[in-house]
Amino acid sequence: MKNNFEKLFERTHIGKHGVKNRFVYAPMGIGYNYASGCIDDPGIEYYSERARGGVGMLNIGFQNVSNKLDPMMMQAYGIGTPMQEMGWARLCERVHGYGTSVMVQLSCGLGRCAQVISGVPNVSASVNNNFWDPSTQTRALSTEEVRAIPGCFEAAAAACKRAGVDCIEIHGHVGYLLDQFMTPLWNRREDEYGPQSFENKMRLTTEIYEACRKAVGPDYPIVFRMVIEHNIPGGRTREESAEIIRYLDGLGVDAFDVDMGCYDAYEWIFPTAYMEDGCMVDDAGAFAKSITDKPVFTVGSHTPETALKAVEEGKSDFIVVGRGMLADPEFANKLYYGHREDIRPCIKCNRYCLSATGRSCDSSCSVNPQVLHEKTYAITKKPVSRNIAVIGGGVAGMEAARVAALSGHSVTIYERSGGLGGQLIPAAAPSFKNRIQMLNDYYQVQLKKLGVSIVYNKEIHADSPELKHAYKIIVATGAKAAIPPIPGIHNENVMEVSNLHRSGSSVSGQKVIIAGGGPSGCDCALELAMEGKEVTIIEMLPKLYPTATVDNRYSVERRIREENICVMTGTKIKELTPSGAIVENADGVQELHADTVILAMGMKPDHEIAKSIADKYVNAVIIGDCKAIGQIGEAVHDGFMAGWTIE
Repeated sequence: MKNNFEKLFERTHIGKHGVKNRFVYAPMGIGYNYASGCIDDPGIEYYSERARGGVGMLNIGFQNVSNKLDPMMMQAYGIGTPMQEMGWARLCERVHGYGTSVMVQLSCGLGRCAQVISGVPNVSASVNNNFWDPSTQTRALSTEEVRAIPGCFEAAAAACKRAGVDCIEIHGHVGYLLDQFMTPLWNRREDEYGPQSFENKMRLTTEIYEACRKAVGPDYPIVFRMVIEHNIPGGRTREESAEIIRYLDGLGVDAFDVDMGCYDAYEWIFPTAYMEDGCMVDDAGAFAKSITDKPVFTVGSHTPETALKAVEEGKSDFIVVGRGMLADPEFANKLYYGHREDIRPCIKCNRYCLSATGRSCDSSCSVNPQVLHEKTYAITKKPVSRNIAVIGGGVAGMEAARVAALSGHSVTIYERSGGLGGQLIPAAAPSFKNRIQMLNDYYQVQLKKLGVSIVYNKEIHADSPELKHAYKIIVATGAKAAIPPIPGIHNENVMEVSNLHRSGSSVSGQKVIIAGGGPSGCDCALELAMEGKEVTIIEMLPKLYPTATVDNRYSVERRIREENICVMTGTKIKELTPSGAIVENADGVQELHADTVILAMGMKPDHEIAKSIADKYVNAVIIGDCKAIGQIGEAVHDGFMAGWTIE
């Protein structure tokens, strides 16, 4: 091993169980087994790929112990049956061969955080508003229903041990059902499970732990997952968490998996690009380490560098990586063997990984289309090497070139500018979008290692001789800025956001108007506000960032408030002037003064060349933004399929 990350590969113990290194794959619910309640073949391939990639332990996330409580799980037929146990056993047999440990996370459900199913009320400790639909309310579990829960955990824990699972984790965090019992904000019961005393509010947790311990014996590791602070009014405080940790430590819990937030502080559930890497180490990991000498797990968008720092500073014993190992299953091995530069970075976009909603397809990863298709989309060397021409060196073109080269083909990229990256270059300009720059760097390293030829400052047309002998032509000419016909759009004080970032120019004056409240407009506004500018965002739609996921919207809106950025939604720009803009909204027409106006009104496909090439060559395929404007994930997936399907 030739690297500076040796400390991350020390053998570390949970109770008497040794784990080969400090990396734990996070319990991520990406929807592969909700229908059956069991780990199926794609799930086993998915986890096995991470084990092959060198992770020390897999946390098999959110295994429900019953389908009687949570309406989302009532149609799942495998919960609490031998079928579920068999899935765990098959997985353990597969991944133990890599020396990877298995931890199964056991849960009694989401409670008020479950999606609403028509006609079936969600359950909770008390009557609470549903998170997703506050107009609906949960019903309070009866005392008899609560008393039945520990027995479900006992059966599941026993099944885990029989299946060869190395340890279990009791899911008590993030505002799910068990956490709702532990939190007076959501627990207003008047029976022995109510919040009238510490003993009462912890009674269900205590009974669950004792039931699990009875099932697995004294030497089998039990981990407890909890949040240190909910980060909402009335939620758990650090003082309350300290009391809980001391209590559970004394009860016999072998390790603590700690983080921050809850669904009502959504960005903490899936940290966004607007939050620091390793964002939970100090507030969660270091805090827990100050309370207990038991091993502590921390999550929070770790990079190798933040992981090493956390361990070296004694703030965490195990480093939990989820989306990073979705993006690159070989995260651990690449680090172990000294190839840090080959790790494909998670860009913290939270789009493909969290939900397939609205896309009629499986959950996946923006930068790794092989997620949940590890076997189907395996990249293998083809029997014949083909000459492949890729027109455009943006992210779609680079991914197509990478996959085609891995398949054994001879690939040339023709890029009309002097560098690779396309829209990644302006997107990576704000400091908090460093992961996008890491992605661009990753591609350039891989293309160099794979021997992909790159011709810069070369614009290809349908009649270019370079295309005549190509077996396949992949056209990825990208997009160009959408410039609407607004009077004054070409004034000297008006700049287009992507050109601004590409040129590296500074923004003149103190007052700035951002015309457009999409992702590039919001990012530019934050970037300039962080530099001390007075920024106003003008957006014609009723809300900012209409394509944002829930967590990204939460983060963006929080950061905009913190930076005192003025936001004017439902506002149309009628004219741009040398001194600012004339706008119109429900309050009428008004003039806004600014030194600089930055246009962030979106992009449109740069498809003229692409269409002419496709019209001439039947072996041409159009991908990425020149086909349809999308985000990084759409471009990467387009590029992957274009390269992978070459025979």
